[in-house]
Amino acid sequence: MFPINKENSYGKFREKVIGVDVSLKMLTLNYKNSEGLMIVCNIANLKKEILSTLKSFDKEEYKIIVEATGAYSSKILYFSYELGFEISMVNPVSIKRYGELKNHISKTDAEDSRLIREYGEQVEFKPYTPKSMTLEYLDQELNLWHDLEQEKKKYNLKLHALRQKALCNKEIIKHYEQIIRNHECEIKKVMLRMSKLQNEELKRDVDLLSSISGIGEKTALLLLVATNGFKNFVSAKQISKYFGVAPRLYESGTKKKSLGKCRTTKKYVRSILYVCSWTAMRFNSQCKELYERILLKNKSKKVALIAVCNKLLRQCFGIMKSKIPYQQNYLQIEN
Repeated sequence: MFPINKENSYGKFREKVIGVDVSLKMLTLNYKNSEGLMIVCNIANLKKEILSTLKSFDKEEYKIIVEATGAYSSKILYFSYELGFEISMVNPVSIKRYGELKNHISKTDAEDSRLIREYGEQVEFKPYTPKSMTLEYLDQELNLWHDLEQEKKKYNLKLHALRQKALCNKEIIKHYEQIIRNHECEIKKVMLRMSKLQNEELKRDVDLLSSISGIGEKTALLLLVATNGFKNFVSAKQISKYFGVAPRLYESGTKKKSLGKCRTTKKYVRSILYVCSWTAMRFNSQCKELYERILLKNKSKKVALIAVCNKLLRQCFGIMKSKIPYQQNYLQIEN
């Protein structure tokens, strides 16, 4: 996920790379054979095809670089890891910029896979580690829970608007009420399944994060699932960038301005953190001091709350690395 130097300790840098361009139904592989000839092949994005193809490669000789495309790249990532390959993900935007640097003007799956391979031959990436089965299932349950909550909210708004009409059809009102009850029942089932999925280690981690003022149990579980138990990150700064709450600065010549937070696709997690910041800026002493300090600089309340979100993530990262519950006066005790 994050580029690193060739001298880093992730293993000896190898030039034999399999670049994989991902689509819904097909995977395009680009690699060099033992004679140095470039080979391009297309395989179906299915378990059987992936396993049979990868077994023909020497896992000690090749590493795999995959374009990160969410669910579409899930199979190639998981099954490659299961076979023992060193596998990494690369952001499609990075490949696009690399193609522009190389004056690449064509857009085909074969050309994209070649760019991915060439990029992987020049930059070493952190190896990909998939989520455990527990975290993967919890991730799916959390997505379902979020969808059900959104649907319930939508129908509650529709019911509220309908009741404001001069003439109300009682049958329609009953229908909406039944839909809302059904959603509430399904939400309870999801919450029950999530509680059963949590093992002892995960429960301990949830308790650790919940010790932070402003982070509740649901938010703690959401963060653990989204970050693979914080194993995918080596610094708090990486986490802030990943969730889109890190500040950005633009400088060019005499121009200097702040562009606000960097944006990512993790909108749902970011929105939950924003709600958490309302509590944190009141009851979390470090977050409260940060919030007040930013307001004194004539910054907006929204900017201050985003900074509180950043602070919460840094606290979460520190707690997970130290495995020590949060203490409001920790620094004062140390001094």
